[in-house]
Amino acid sequence: MKKIYLLICCVVALITSVQAHPPTGIVVDKLGNVFFTDLETVWKLDTNGGLKIVRPGISGRHVHELTIDSADNLYGADVSYESQKLISAVWKITPAGQFSYLLAPTSDPPRGMGILADEAGLTYSVEQDNRTKKQTLILRRGSDGAVVTLAGSAYGQIDGKGTAARFGSIGGMAFGPDGSLYLTDGKALRRITMGGEVTTLVQDLTKRTADDRPMLFGTNNGILTGISVDVNGNVFLSDAGNQRLLKIDPGHNVEVVYRGEGEYYPNGVYAKKNGDLYVLEVGFRPPGTWLKPRVRRITADRKSDVIATAGSEIEPVSIEKKVPPTRNPWGPVVVAFIGLFLVGAIVFEWQRRAKRTAGMSAR
Repeated sequence: MKKIYLLICCVVALITSVQAHPPTGIVVDKLGNVFFTDLETVWKLDTNGGLKIVRPGISGRHVHELTIDSADNLYGADVSYESQKLISAVWKITPAGQFSYLLAPTSDPPRGMGILADEAGLTYSVEQDNRTKKQTLILRRGSDGAVVTLAGSAYGQIDGKGTAARFGSIGGMAFGPDGSLYLTDGKALRRITMGGEVTTLVQDLTKRTADDRPMLFGTNNGILTGISVDVNGNVFLSDAGNQRLLKIDPGHNVEVVYRGEGEYYPNGVYAKKNGDLYVLEVGFRPPGTWLKPRVRRITADRKSDVIATAGSEIEPVSIEKKVPPTRNPWGPVVVAFIGLFLVGAIVFEWQRRAKRTAGMSAR
């Protein structure tokens, strides 16, 4: 987790760049209770529409992703910065509400810790560094702590088996009904079998259509974030940058099943066995304010409605206040250029007026 797994990144370009990692975590248990994160607080929406906190938020401690197992145990990972150190933790909440740490908060977590597990209890995580772009690995960790590379090696995008395969920037991962891992890699959807065989299923998923609105963040690329696979093998992906939810069927046909409304966009998704989709929508109001995340239900017959919004006591969050700004090296150059332009304009106007006054005096 030191090379943070399942971390979804969106960059909002301002004069001095601000980087934010909005939440994608949303899951549903067998009873129909919905669990979702607003980045700091984890919420439970029960079947009667009641909303309560199951994991209290602490300022600066982020919960990006959630998973749930076949016994309805809820899992999440905490990430925070304390005293210039990255602190990581993995926790579990039982259906009865009992909380425990699988990994207590630490600045030195063991390699390969993750919250995505198969039926045998093996956990899977991504080890990558999107700054250096040296390598991207999909790791599998056993209950005895032994870690192996399921697939991946140097940074890139190449199909193959085990370390012969290459990955770029991994977004989300989810298990399919065939036991394989499905994941987003840049603009592509890829699959990894438990034998380590990697196949690219669909490329260029963020390509815009004539029906898409201008991109939310004013960039030239969509952003693939949350992912879920239903019992029939249909993959659902949140394309946050294009404000839309995509469906990729087993034949690799791509369909837009929902487009975001106004300031909200799909960022996380969970597919139920009955065909219903639960979508975590995040609201963004330029130039830098995140609105309260909300949950949208899309039924199998494509009826759609908002069924919950993070608690009313949670005020809209300013990116600048909650997330330390990451400065763009071109930011000062832009500001300096604007400053020089304004100074030049003022000097030019002063000279113009001085010449005009001199001319009038000469008369």
